[in-house]
Amino acid sequence: MITDIRIHMAIVMYLIGCFSLMIYNAMVIYRKKSSSKAMSNNTNKWIKVMNQQFTKENKIRKSDPKYEKHMIKSLKHVEKLIAFSNALNYFKLEYGTDLYNQYIVTLVQSKVFHTLAVIYRRKKNEERAYFAYFISQHPQLAKDTEGICADIISAMVSYIEDSDIYCRSNVLKVLCSVGDVYGVVNTLQLFNDKNIFIHHKLLAEDLFNFTGDKEVLSLYLWGKYKIWNDNLILGVIIFITMFSDAFKDTFLPVLRNKSIDAEVRLAIIRYYKKYRYAPAQSVLIEYLNQTENYDFATEAAATLSQYPGQNTINALTTALQSDNWYVQYGAASSLAILDEHLDYHIDCIASKSNGAFQIVQYMLEHQNNKKDMNMSELII
Repeated sequence: MITDIRIHMAIVMYLIGCFSLMIYNAMVIYRKKSSSKAMSNNTNKWIKVMNQQFTKENKIRKSDPKYEKHMIKSLKHVEKLIAFSNALNYFKLEYGTDLYNQYIVTLVQSKVFHTLAVIYRRKKNEERAYFAYFISQHPQLAKDTEGICADIISAMVSYIEDSDIYCRSNVLKVLCSVGDVYGVVNTLQLFNDKNIFIHHKLLAEDLFNFTGDKEVLSLYLWGKYKIWNDNLILGVIIFITMFSDAFKDTFLPVLRNKSIDAEVRLAIIRYYKKYRYAPAQSVLIEYLNQTENYDFATEAAATLSQYPGQNTINALTTALQSDNWYVQYGAASSLAILDEHLDYHIDCIASKSNGAFQIVQYMLEHQNNKKDMNMSELII
């Protein structure tokens, strides 16, 4: 009897749980639909407001205080700002860049977004992050007729200190989108001084979207390499690697300096893979031959694929006998890329390293398959 009651109770509890889950899912779906509908309605309202700014001559009216007050009151709420951004994108697509730029100029002259930048300083982190993102998507709002609008930029830089990685990255995106060299350098100086973290890969990506002269920016950034922390410098090197071959001579003394952070030197080794520099060859061979840190040897083995010559061949052949599998593989790969006849090395290494022997066999099969595919393409 007691067992039957427990079974019935378990079934009832299970059904209640299922019913509760169904109600919860229904509420989530309803809220999503309501939110989507509200966003669509708000976007359409802003489109209507923007259309009212046209004159009979199909030009944009100058904004009046009443209009500015309405904008500030509405756009201090992030959901309204998202709708406004959607409307701006529609406006640009529908009416073209010229009218869009005219409308942006009226907004800049009204100082609406300078006021909003200050208001959002007091908002939650995620709201500040979105405001920064919004400005990065419409960077003209952070400029005036004389260039960069210092008031908006300084207000947004103040977001950085007590924010998360997304907000910091979005503020950096704003500075890069307006091409502000000094703003970028000064902000990264703040990151360094306050020990504010931003991942080096994210930093490099943001810097690569810089709209001004990247060569000038890179010179200013590299000028800080003895001052800034290794994480920032690593991001700077990755950024430079993306576009510039002008640092071949500059990076070499840093690579030679064994006291420099390992990740920084590894990034420079990768730089020399993308941009061949003959004086770097001997240094790369030194890194290939060292056994204290196999990461260096592995990267050097891969990079030497871009440095043909007997010295490289000899060094890579020796590296095939390394105790580290990744070094062996990197050496074999580079020898294959250099079109070195790997079959010449089979007998030499077979008795010394079974792992290297298997890697070279694999590379030979890969080479032969590639040649067969090329031949079949020629026949077709």
